[in-house]
Amino acid sequence: MSSAKTFARRVALGLLPANSGSRRIIAAFYWAYKDGSEGFMKALRDRPLYRGTRSGRHSYAAWRRQERQERQDGAKASHLSTATSFAVIIEHNGNEGSALARTRRSVTHQVRSRARAYPVASGTAVIDALAPISEDFVLFLTAGSVLSPVALSEIAKLHRVDPSMKVISFDSDKGSMFGSVHKPRFRPEWSPEMLLGANYLGRSFAIKRVAILASERADVSNRGVWRLLLSSRLESRVVGRLPRVLLTEPDRPVPPLTGEDAAMVKEVLGELGEVAETSVDASNVVRVRFVPDEWPTVSIVIPTRHSRSNLGRLLPSLASTDYPHFDVRVVDNGGESTDNDAWYRANSVGLTLSVDWWSESPFNYSRVNNVAVRATSGDILLMLNDDTQIVDPGWLKEMVGFVLRDGVGTVGVQHRQAEGRIQHGGVVVGPGGFADNLFSGMRPESDTLIGPTGWYRNSLAVTGACVAIRRTNFEKVGGLDERFILTGSDVVLGLDQVIQGRRNVVVPFDLVRHYESLTRGTAIPPEDFYASYFRYHPWLQNGDPFSSPNISRLSARPVFNNRRDVEPVRLALEGVGRVFSNLAQSSGISSEANGLMYKASISDEQVEAVHALHADNITFRDVRTINWFIPDIDMPFFGGLNTAFRIADKLKRDHGVTNRFVMMAAKNEAYVAGALAAAFPGLAGSDIVFYDGSDAEIARLPPADAAIATLWLTAPHVAKAPGNKRKFYLMQDYEPGFYPASTMFAMAEESYRLGLYGICNTVSMHKIYTESYGGEAMYFTP
Repeated sequence: MSSAKTFARRVALGLLPANSGSRRIIAAFYWAYKDGSEGFMKALRDRPLYRGTRSGRHSYAAWRRQERQERQDGAKASHLSTATSFAVIIEHNGNEGSALARTRRSVTHQVRSRARAYPVASGTAVIDALAPISEDFVLFLTAGSVLSPVALSEIAKLHRVDPSMKVISFDSDKGSMFGSVHKPRFRPEWSPEMLLGANYLGRSFAIKRVAILASERADVSNRGVWRLLLSSRLESRVVGRLPRVLLTEPDRPVPPLTGEDAAMVKEVLGELGEVAETSVDASNVVRVRFVPDEWPTVSIVIPTRHSRSNLGRLLPSLASTDYPHFDVRVVDNGGESTDNDAWYRANSVGLTLSVDWWSESPFNYSRVNNVAVRATSGDILLMLNDDTQIVDPGWLKEMVGFVLRDGVGTVGVQHRQAEGRIQHGGVVVGPGGFADNLFSGMRPESDTLIGPTGWYRNSLAVTGACVAIRRTNFEKVGGLDERFILTGSDVVLGLDQVIQGRRNVVVPFDLVRHYESLTRGTAIPPEDFYASYFRYHPWLQNGDPFSSPNISRLSARPVFNNRRDVEPVRLALEGVGRVFSNLAQSSGISSEANGLMYKASISDEQVEAVHALHADNITFRDVRTINWFIPDIDMPFFGGLNTAFRIADKLKRDHGVTNRFVMMAAKNEAYVAGALAAAFPGLAGSDIVFYDGSDAEIARLPPADAAIATLWLTAPHVAKAPGNKRKFYLMQDYEPGFYPASTMFAMAEESYRLGLYGICNTVSMHKIYTESYGGEAMYFTP
């Protein structure tokens, strides 16, 4: 690239950072130039899964005003006495009389808490400081720190909820000499890899006295408290988090880390059975390079569309890798030719390189990687984009060292763009209703509300641009989810590790650059949005544990939350063409019933026809096809619909039954297909038919050996539907009870008199249907 082009690119990337609205507009004009007005509208309309939405509050003062009412409510709730006792060790240097007194007063003024202050001199051995202490929990504060009046009662309250907790962390800020507060620090849930590089908890934690495993070398100091935490062998299930600012510390200069800190981390890791080299990085974080007894073999998979410009940059840099055993497999869908084969032979630069030519259509990124992985043999798998470049020869050892840690799932790196800004610092779920790259567009070594960008991070996932994982862990989750065509499967790979109790790690150093171009296409298959919504939903609904509830869930760059921010799940629903509702999916929602009640009518003649149909088909019949009559789907993972889908999945797996889902909903086939496949992958590809509940559309429904109603509103439709020799009613609740003393009670009750065979969830439902309504039924016990 010419120097002029390089300069222009740097200027453009500085003015148009990744994921910014301005960059998206310019991209739209670019595609308009390439593809006309249709390209312009498509670029504006398409919403990538990794996207940011600017929101949140921008000052600590505004955020504190917003939280004030909640703090008052918390104080009221804390006016309950607690049996939990606290010892507050206050570190001082002997010349801090007024500061020490201020901290002691904050301990004395705790609301309804049993607490005692223990002043000790800096450098006192932790063992000696603990000698006179018999209280349940211990805090290590510095002189001048001030606890919120409700701090200890809030900690005790959380401990009452889960008495197994050994450590409870909380948030903090800094206080000026004039009494103002600033510089808040919000903490994620337990993050063991983050703790290796820096004590991200600081002094903002309470630890059970019996859980402290302090060595003789641990003292009451910043390094000593960090050593104590590292040595305590903590696991996420015993570490709680209070996302509230409960501690204000003096705003003093924090000394940089030293070689002694790095030596301490190395020593503690050695005590825990891990060998590592440690040093202090320029970003003021302890850099940890693990050294296993033997380096495992690694297979690197690189998908490409024969981009010689990308590969010409990546392959030579990859050849500089300092690692004993690795092989490279390129999967190229750019078209096999004599010229292309010759190019690879000329540019293999000494690598153990294999090339597979991919011609399968339609293209599926997840499948490409899965097929390539199956053709490799390395103990560690590493998926690498072709638009990356290795900038540190030790990159692979550094990543593999973390992969080999107990409990680690995937490992990625903090990617920088060509101009040096951060492109990826981990995946955060929530922005835009889907996911985004944490710290995208920020400068390296920036400080943030959740800590410096230069710290190690545990996260829900890492980008597939460069991700390493044990082969065994990759296979346990079935590889990349092939329901994702282009994007999102890397996020789900990380989420699957979290579900299985493993951690994902982001190494924060400049090891692998990622070159994303302004001219890259923005189109994402709609199926990826639907699959993302269902797979991300638990975190869209409940938050990202490695961020903070105090952080806006709509921004990849940490800013204060705003109670007026739209919920990410609402944005996700809008993205898949759905209407947001606060109501949980239920077969008894009155508004739903009111809107569809007029479509639930049925004549006496039609009921008689059901009885006659069953009388004519009394003998055994082999069922090969089933029409499932389903109301609209909100979430397929729970409730009665999940049971229906579970039965359908079992019938398909064990008996080869073909399921057809007849949806009484607005037509959105990709959404329904995504819901079915997300809950039960075996139902992927099932036939889906939509109808509006009218007699005319019911008459046009395709035939099947059996039809099953799953909601009282669909029971009359099953009774009226032609072409079904057997008609069933999956009964899981006494549905009339949802509408007491109403017309709908009577209508729901009448659905039990249509002559449908009952499939009853529990014996009690079977008893109601057979004894109270005279129906024929069988039952199952879930």
